[in-house]
Amino acid sequence: MVVLVSVHAGGNWFGAPAPVIVRGADFTIVRGSGQPIGGTLALDSLDRSGSAVLSTRVPTFPAERYPRVEWNLHAPGPVQPALTFAWRNREHPGRTYHKPLEWVDGHVAPLRLDTGDGWTGSIIGVELIVRGEMSAPLLLESFTVPGVWLGTAALDLRQQWTTYFPFRGNSLTFPFDEERTQPLSLLAATAIAQLLAVTGYVLVARRSNWPMDRRVVWTIFIAGWFVLDARWQINLWRQLGDTAGAFAGKSNDQKHLAAADHELFTLMREMSAALPPPPVRIIFLADNQTLRVRGAFFLYPHSVNAFYQDSPRTARAPDAHDLHAGDYVLLFLYSGVVYDRARKMLVWVDGTRKAVDEVLWKSDAVVLLRLR
Repeated sequence: MVVLVSVHAGGNWFGAPAPVIVRGADFTIVRGSGQPIGGTLALDSLDRSGSAVLSTRVPTFPAERYPRVEWNLHAPGPVQPALTFAWRNREHPGRTYHKPLEWVDGHVAPLRLDTGDGWTGSIIGVELIVRGEMSAPLLLESFTVPGVWLGTAALDLRQQWTTYFPFRGNSLTFPFDEERTQPLSLLAATAIAQLLAVTGYVLVARRSNWPMDRRVVWTIFIAGWFVLDARWQINLWRQLGDTAGAFAGKSNDQKHLAAADHELFTLMREMSAALPPPPVRIIFLADNQTLRVRGAFFLYPHSVNAFYQDSPRTARAPDAHDLHAGDYVLLFLYSGVVYDRARKMLVWVDGTRKAVDEVLWKSDAVVLLRLR
């Protein structure tokens, strides 16, 4: 812990330097399109190459004294683009260094940097590179390089090891998956402590000519297990309180409306209201697997086919001859088939067309159709 805190204090032993803070609106959109909204910069779309670059100069600061950077930005839509942090220093003005950023629960995790990443010299400019897909504008509120010292580094470590992680879809399989963005998870710290303890015991026993006792090793292992399990139990009890507060005493529909995907539930209920009595055949087309599976669940007891795919995660377009008159097609943020609203046609990439009637149109990205 002492070594970890010392490394992440950036050499600031007794006091933190002043933080460097840049408003989102102070960034310039080099590629892509958008506009400032108050102090926030809204990136509306990428360029034709599927990327965008936001750039700004910063007050010059020494990289070695600032080992961490933070991006305060949000991507409200279900699809989050890939982000890369890039920077330039005064010593090598013609070279740009970069490192990928990671999304955690809709926010960008703080990024820790060192000399191995090229985080050296005097930083003079930073960039945010955006690639991939955007289902909603990307909102950049601020870029911050916080000042840290031994005290704040120790406090950060304590907060990391006591952070409450609400349940998500993979929480039982990976209960503390978010810790991968931290410099040292409690699991890794416990394992290192156990290894040091066992090594110390073996060295002392050999030096003192003690007989080796396996019970000591097992005690060290079980003690570490108890530390990790205690944290898991505390997290479970906190989750129980949140779950009871959100769902206890509510009807089935009220529970869906209180869930994290309540907007999808509301949208699928609108779709169901526009359909005839069940069962009808619905082809649910979405690039995102979670949208397909969860959206199909909300549409039951209709006969929903949401599994046109080449692999568990990659959707493919259905063959045109598999669709028949009377079938319903729900396009939901889907790229494999295009709806030509002017001509009332479904259009495949190869040019194949099928006549349809529009049942419910929410936007260019979400539309319910019926084949003629």
